[in-house]
Amino acid sequence: MRRQRFASKTFRKTFFSYTAILLIPIIVFSVLNVHKTILEERNSANDKHLADAKRIAEVIDSKLAQLKNASNAISEQMWIQKMMQNTQVYDREFDLIKMLEIRKEFANTVNGLGVLPFGAVIFPDKEQVVSTWGSFEQKQFFASVASFDESVLQKFNEQMKLYHYFNVLEPAWIKLGTERRQVIPVVQSLEVVNNPRASLLLFIDMAYFSEYLQRFGGAEPSRIRITAGNKPVYSQEFNQTESPDGNVYIQQLNSRISDWHYTVTYVSPVAVGIQNIVGSLLGIILSIVIGVITSYLLSIISYRPLGMLLQRFAAVSRKEDQGSEYKLIESSFDRLIDENQHLQQAVSDYESAAKSNLLLRLLKGYFADDQNMNGLRKFGLSYTDDMFYSSLLVSFQTAGDSPDRLPDRTAEIAVIMAAEAVLSRYPLHYELFEVAAADMALILSSSEAMDIAVMERIAGELAERVRAACALTPEVLYGPAEKGLVGISKSYYAANESLQARLFSGRSMRSHPGGTSLPDAQSYYPTDWEIQLINNLKVGNLETVMRILDEISTENRKRMLQEPFMAQLVSRLMDTMLRVMDELNIDAGIYAKQFAVKAKQTDIEAMWSYVFEVGTLLCERIRYSNSAAELEIGAKLVAYVNDHYTSSELSLKKMADVLQMSTPRISRMFKEATGINFYDYVCRLRMEMAKELLRDHTGIDVVAQRVGYDNVYSFRRAFARYEGIKPDEYANVTA
Repeated sequence: MRRQRFASKTFRKTFFSYTAILLIPIIVFSVLNVHKTILEERNSANDKHLADAKRIAEVIDSKLAQLKNASNAISEQMWIQKMMQNTQVYDREFDLIKMLEIRKEFANTVNGLGVLPFGAVIFPDKEQVVSTWGSFEQKQFFASVASFDESVLQKFNEQMKLYHYFNVLEPAWIKLGTERRQVIPVVQSLEVVNNPRASLLLFIDMAYFSEYLQRFGGAEPSRIRITAGNKPVYSQEFNQTESPDGNVYIQQLNSRISDWHYTVTYVSPVAVGIQNIVGSLLGIILSIVIGVITSYLLSIISYRPLGMLLQRFAAVSRKEDQGSEYKLIESSFDRLIDENQHLQQAVSDYESAAKSNLLLRLLKGYFADDQNMNGLRKFGLSYTDDMFYSSLLVSFQTAGDSPDRLPDRTAEIAVIMAAEAVLSRYPLHYELFEVAAADMALILSSSEAMDIAVMERIAGELAERVRAACALTPEVLYGPAEKGLVGISKSYYAANESLQARLFSGRSMRSHPGGTSLPDAQSYYPTDWEIQLINNLKVGNLETVMRILDEISTENRKRMLQEPFMAQLVSRLMDTMLRVMDELNIDAGIYAKQFAVKAKQTDIEAMWSYVFEVGTLLCERIRYSNSAAELEIGAKLVAYVNDHYTSSELSLKKMADVLQMSTPRISRMFKEATGINFYDYVCRLRMEMAKELLRDHTGIDVVAQRVGYDNVYSFRRAFARYEGIKPDEYANVTA
């Protein structure tokens, strides 16, 4: 599994990206942290060295303070005051014993300081020197006891003439007997005037001073340097170890006793550099290990959804999709988008076809219930029984300009654009779709009654706009405005009757409401209404049966049929009911006899009343004879056939499998629901659709396939048996 992950280029990129994202901040933080630690340690070392330098300065200043105090104490000795006198009054006091006591006391004071090899009090006027070794003449002392270079001695003589208060001079070399030593002279006038009569001269031995600093100064500094007025006084190296990074700490302090300036140098600790290097390396190594492990875990988590997605895509990927993971995903998503677009297009086509089918049902007679009203709202059709409707048919079959020319797609587009341009100026809602009886149909709807003059004007403007767009003059025929959903069918049949009259008569005439161009004797009893009447009688739907009968009666009375033709219409309705009774195995003899009596009396009203009565009795009897469950199953069977009759796979066995029932039971219940057997019902639906397609100039092969036949031979045979004429002959007659 790990090899498969690392074999993925995307996983490697993800892993290296996470590694860089995590390690760069960690390493930077580690380096900054180490740098901060080094600075803190250096600051700490600097503070420590500063404190040590202050301690060393304090040690030196304390020794200078002792020298200063000793100088003050010596200057206050009585023998000093007496010997400064230029008289010989006190000479007898300074006998040998007294001088030995003075020398001893002076030596104890000088030796007690620890850094002075000797000291001397010089009396310039008397040219006498009193030292820790005794009393000497000044020349003798500086020539044989403590000899200096001539330049140094001359400088001493000059200094003796000036007033000094603890003045530390430059280092000088002195010869004590046969031994040469480097000393630091310290001069203090014992009289506060120029040309003092006595001056104290102390000599700080460099060897004693170095030993003193080594004992009390410590071993930390590498060098101590003392200057006075930018002139070197003392310098000593203590530690010769070099710093690993070449850095040193230099602390500079001023003496509070003299004009000395102390410079103490410290070497940068070796341990600080080594510890920080080791610590930083360990920190970086640990950070890299933790960062790599964390990056690997994050890469697994991030790659897991992509890996699962790739496994699914790999099963359906194609050869041309091979490549990087992202190319596979991109190509797969492109294919999914194309398939989704095709699916959406198929759904859109299905909805469009379903909507067109619903509109066709409205044209041919649609007695809606609550469930069917929901179907109207589903397709955005806010039709109600309280609205007014008018149907318009647009046909190019009677175009007088070029009778041999058939409309193409350009003509259809011209109709769509013309309808939008014309009807947008009227407060009417319209639906435009294709029908078999004409080229296109429009259903106009309004909440108020439509004026006949407005309908005439709309038809004329529509025909004129289409002619201007495609050079074909269509025939636009409209039916009268009717109220209620059934009014759509009434208006359609009125317009269709006018169209059929034009087709068969060959005359070009302007259509007007009511179809007055047809013979007055033609009754109104559409085949689609007859089918609905039969179906509702068989299922016992009394409300719909009464509505169909009432609509047929009202429409035919409005046409003012003559009494013989009205009697003929009522007899056809009675024959329909008698056929239903016969199919349902109901004894219809008594009903036939009673109707014959009324027909013989030519009492039209009595005949109508009896038809309504028989319809009511038949529905009531069927309603109580069929259980609710059987009625529901029968309705499902009819709905399934109405939706799938164009499929060549439709059969009783197919329906039995879908509803999980036996084939004989399906056959029986379907016949009880429709009044005819399954195959006759399917054949009737297919033939009606085939006739519409043939009238629309559709090829016979295409018609056979679209209405559900596997081959043209079966379709030809079924059509001839049902219509009594061959399909191609029917197409020629209606052409």
